[in-house]
Amino acid sequence: MQIGLDASRANNDQKSGVEWYAHHLTRQLMKIDSENQYFLYTDKPLEAALKPSVNNFKEAYLKWPLARFWTLGRLTLETVFKRPDVLFVPSHTFPLIGGKKNVITWHDVGYERYPETYTKWELKSLKQGARRAIKLADKIITVSNYTKKELTRIYKAKPEKIEVVYHGLNHSRYYPIPKESVKSYLQEINVSLPYFIYLGRLALRKNIVGLIRMYNRFREKVKQPHNLILVGSSSSWQSEIEAEIKLSPYKNEIKKLGWLPTEKLPILLSGARGAVFPSFYEGFCLPMIEAMACGCPVIASTSSSLPEISGGAAELIDAHDIENFAEAMKKITEDDEFRQSLVNKGLNRAGDFSWDKCAKQTLEVLNNL
Repeated sequence: MQIGLDASRANNDQKSGVEWYAHHLTRQLMKIDSENQYFLYTDKPLEAALKPSVNNFKEAYLKWPLARFWTLGRLTLETVFKRPDVLFVPSHTFPLIGGKKNVITWHDVGYERYPETYTKWELKSLKQGARRAIKLADKIITVSNYTKKELTRIYKAKPEKIEVVYHGLNHSRYYPIPKESVKSYLQEINVSLPYFIYLGRLALRKNIVGLIRMYNRFREKVKQPHNLILVGSSSSWQSEIEAEIKLSPYKNEIKKLGWLPTEKLPILLSGARGAVFPSFYEGFCLPMIEAMACGCPVIASTSSSLPEISGGAAELIDAHDIENFAEAMKKITEDDEFRQSLVNKGLNRAGDFSWDKCAKQTLEVLNNL
């Protein structure tokens, strides 16, 4: 069977959750599937980690002169003239014409629940993509049961058309890092202990403005200085986040580190007093599981998929409840027994996820079309 796999998101330079999902899944499929023939569609030469290392995987570099519309333009041309048996898109957007059979991974529908946190262009693109996906897909993979329910509620997708396959976790990278290595890296980036960390895109639906207010309230409760480290790429709403930081009486303790190489993330997670994910909406939240794997206690919101994915291993609080979020941060700081219980639960929960499991379940979907 010939499988065309859209590797463009996996090949992004600055990856976040969806891109890492596509990246690790592509690499793992390369390891476990020697039967099917794959064409890795990409809008630029594949990075070294994605270069085919086996004979049944081929790079298909599809040049396109425009900065946008590669999927709707160039990938559509490819599927028209060289139609694969199966087209697999591990992110949200199908081309206009698919393969003989089509599979897509749908990560979330946050744009439907919180449209005010997206630009008009993003909303239009995502909604059009969703309608096209529901129409074209023979199977839809969702990364949580919550997202499956959302697709059936909002788009009336047939439940039997949807398979739930959780993200994996790179255990060879995400594990507790020794304190000496943490201290050495913190000196490099001029960050002092102790600190709380947020890891993910700095977008409004992630409730970053609310997080800054939670942090302010936490700092009113404790005398010892604590940094708040924000790690992740910026979004279209950066000015709102910057304005909130400037209003904070503790703005000198709020550190925006931007996007960082993935090898640095386990160091920061391992050194943190705790990780905070107060999102309004998440389809999965891979950084939460990465934090758990590094022995970092997690505070997360009760919204969307977070209770399902955290599996009882995080302290869960309403995303709008600034007071109780701050109180949980204080408790992690002052109650060693409480903190250690979250660490232990998190390490156990992280063990439930692997890219091998994710790839095997995904391959089963592809083979059973």
